[in-house]
Formats: sequence, structure tokens, C-alpha cells
Amino acid sequence: MLLFAHTGITLGTAKIMAGAAGWREKGLPAQLDYRLVLIGSMLPDLIDKPLGGVILPLGNGRIYSHTLLFLLVMLGLGLIIWFWIGKTWGLVLAGGTALHHILDLMWQDPQTFLWPLFGWGFPMGDSGVWLSMWLTNLLKPQVLIPELIGLLILAYGVRLE
Repeated sequence: MLLFAHTGITLGTAKIMAGAAGWREKGLPAQLDYRLVLIGSMLPDLIDKPLGGVILPLGNGRIYSHTLLFLLVMLGLGLIIWFWIGKTWGLVLAGGTALHHILDLMWQDPQTFLWPLFGWGFPMGDSGVWLSMWLTNLLKPQVLIPELIGLLILAYGVRLE
């Protein structure tokens, strides 16, 4: 997945969930900051792409923040912040990150998703072919269709309330 799929589909999901009757009764939509939903939807890539593709010699943009461990730590911190100071922003970031993992189908890459259960390393990639691989994948229906759906949701997103 790329930018529009992650941000658009996550934003649409958050707006639908915020409109659910059970959430309205608890007052959670009033506390839901959609800017944080968008940040959470891209957070794993914002961390891992520069770290795994540029800083570390891995050639892999799916490392630490694409793991279940990262998601559980974020969820735990979000719950602590919610219980101690009553702010939901940590949970919103964790929710956006969870949807990022779902859209990336991370369970299909257990060596990364379940890190460190299968060892401390991450799969190596080839950073030299990253751009050509990205362009090739963009034309595949499983990438292009979610990107278009996400773009439509973002374009229409203001009216989803």
C-alpha cells in the first residue's frame, strides 16, 4: 500500500467507527482527532522507510514499526495515557497503526510481523531496485485499486461526517 490507500481507507474506517452508536454514547467521537488518525495511518512508513532504507543497510522499509510488538507497545502506551490523563490520542495513533498493518497484510510476512520470535534480524531488500519495483507494483490491481479508493475517500472525506 501507498499513501492514498493508507490515509484514505484508514480515515474512512475511523469516520465510520466514530459514527457507530456505541461510540457516540461514550463521547469518543468528540475526542477523536482525525489528524492523528492520518499520522497513525502512515507512522510505520514514516519510521521504517528512512530507517531501513537509508540509515541502516537493510534495503527494507518494513522493520521495527511494522511489527506486532511495536503495535502492542503503542496500544499499551495509549491505554496508560488514557487512564492517567484521559486523553485518547495515543489510542488513535495505535488504531491508525493497526489499520496500516492490516492494509500492508503484515501477517503474510511473519518474520517481520512477529519479530523477534524468529530471530533478531529482518529480511534484507535491494535498495537499488526500489524505485522500479515501486513503479511496477503501482500498476498491479491489488495496489492501484486501494490507492484509488483511498484517494476517493480523501476527496470525499470532508463530507463523511
